[in-house]
Amino acid sequence: MADLKNDSVLFGGDYNPEQWPESSWQNDIDKLKRASVNVATINVFSWSLLEPREDKYDFKMLDKIVDLLNKNDIKMILATSTAAIPAWISHKYPDVSRTDIYGKHQIQGKRHNACPNSSNFKKLTQGLVTELATRYSDCSNLICWHVSNEYEGYCYCDNCAKAFRKWLKRKYGTLKNVNREWNTNFWSHTYYDWDEIEPPMMTTDLFPNQKSVISGAAIDYRRFQSESLLSNYRLERDIIKQFDQIHPVTTNFIQPQKDIDYFEWAPYLDVISWDSYPMPDDTADQNAFQHDVMRGLKKKPFLLMEQTPNQQNWYPYNVLKKPGEMRMLSYQAIAHGANSIEYFQLKQSRSGAEKFHGAVLSHSNSENTRTFREVAKLGAELRKLPNSFLETNIQTSIAIVFDWDSFWGLENSIGPIANLSYMNEVLRFYKSLYQHDVTVDVVSKHDDFDNYHVVIAPTLYMLSNDFASNIKQFVKNGGKFLTTYMSGIANETDNIFEGGYLGPIKELMGVSVDERDARRDDQPIDIISKKGQLIGTATGVCDLVIPEDAETLATYSDDVFYSDYAAITRHRYGQGESYYCGAGLDEKGISYLFAKMIPNYKNEFNRSVEITVRSFKTKNYVFLINTSDETQTINNHKYGTYDLLSGKKFGTRITLAPFDVVILN
Repeated sequence: MADLKNDSVLFGGDYNPEQWPESSWQNDIDKLKRASVNVATINVFSWSLLEPREDKYDFKMLDKIVDLLNKNDIKMILATSTAAIPAWISHKYPDVSRTDIYGKHQIQGKRHNACPNSSNFKKLTQGLVTELATRYSDCSNLICWHVSNEYEGYCYCDNCAKAFRKWLKRKYGTLKNVNREWNTNFWSHTYYDWDEIEPPMMTTDLFPNQKSVISGAAIDYRRFQSESLLSNYRLERDIIKQFDQIHPVTTNFIQPQKDIDYFEWAPYLDVISWDSYPMPDDTADQNAFQHDVMRGLKKKPFLLMEQTPNQQNWYPYNVLKKPGEMRMLSYQAIAHGANSIEYFQLKQSRSGAEKFHGAVLSHSNSENTRTFREVAKLGAELRKLPNSFLETNIQTSIAIVFDWDSFWGLENSIGPIANLSYMNEVLRFYKSLYQHDVTVDVVSKHDDFDNYHVVIAPTLYMLSNDFASNIKQFVKNGGKFLTTYMSGIANETDNIFEGGYLGPIKELMGVSVDERDARRDDQPIDIISKKGQLIGTATGVCDLVIPEDAETLATYSDDVFYSDYAAITRHRYGQGESYYCGAGLDEKGISYLFAKMIPNYKNEFNRSVEITVRSFKTKNYVFLINTSDETQTINNHKYGTYDLLSGKKFGTRITLAPFDVVILN
């Protein structure tokens, strides 16, 4: 696997000089260099310029852009331009365009517009990427290849339907097995010929809320489409590797999304990269979680490939980032594992869908803007970070499981609550850890848990026997495991476990669950400890937990008929412990639970100040990040005295201005 070779934090972003007169390019570069920009991502959407007609290539403009960056000592991340297909392809090869979930076939335009199972798309992609890899793999300023862009979206065309049937044949072998695993006797869905199987879409088996009648089919189609898109990425990656074994290959993920199982993709990326675009009302813990997912894909630092230096143009209201907010968000990314800070975009587009999206150089093209000054300040600070910083990573003994199968299965379920969000349920538990300064890894259910003391798996709806065996052994060996309501419901084809919920981990948890209530947000119920203390409230899913071998830690209050059922239990298993949380606890209730599980779980904390440590051997860098727009003061618990950024020294108390950042070492 090729490694990223950089001796400092990468600082730059997407640059699209093809949208501007060539006479302006050097002026742009001069300004960007004064902001300490040292890397540019180019060629993301240039297919129509590179190949104006099939097999007729024109690299004159790209050659000039590459030469410009090289002459100015700016490193280059070179994209393959395959995320948006030219008009001539759509017209010559109609099957290349996608068909949407409603059965409408795209004629031409937009982006992410290619069918992943079109042989014509694969052939054309192969031609373009071969030309690019042949021509540019030896460029002295090339540091990374960037395949396509922000993979997402599915196709439902005839090509995909045929490929899906072949995929099912490989997975299940026979129609009999498909019918059994999907339980197709439900609503007369039994199949007698492979051609009868269609993609789950609005014209076939999806309800208006896009949930499927046969959930096993819907989840398999998600797996199939995720693998189909991965095969497109791997096609380009493998071509590049034929010509270039030195430079790493990546693609830029977006936030943990439903379309693609990033854990399945991660082994094929040399370095993880992603684009961070928090919504204006997103909280600090939500942003931190997404960074932790990306770091967890390889347990290594990642590249922040895109963020906006100011406004994001697809919001209903294009809210400005407050002074210092962009800098704060950038350091939060670094604190959680980013080894780059890059923007979309370096220069603002004059027209098109992204003309009001923020940029380092705005439409005024002036250095005398608030955004440019903040970017330049950050760039100058990042140059102060020692080279050894890039060797650091996050060290933790606590893991949270994030599982795409459960993401798909839970959100395809009709009940127990409409629009139950897998992401929100995971965040409910992550948030409590984050706010108590507990650092976690976000891991797959297929990971090795040996390096952790605590594993938390909220709403792990879909279980495999492999996971059950691994987590049992983990607890037997002394680990602590927590799972919750809506976990252990179904197997990998979304059939409810015979014998009841929790299936293969029922023995591990020491409880059984046969009924569950669903409570609105305005119907909270008190949760009472076994000592009779109010420990919090619960809404949403409330399991009626029956302890078998487990100890009851909390019950429901007398306000409901199931007050004699457990809400939280603990079960000693081997040398370790398993905890079951049957209720949708509030923050107070989750804190009570974690205080039982996690040694040194702090009650003293400042919700607005994030404390994160990156370390290597004996070297620690402690990030103190004020995520709020108000001044915050905290105690200095031997974090250090010297601020790497400002040179200031601190005593027993540290005051942070709004959105301020201190790095102690």
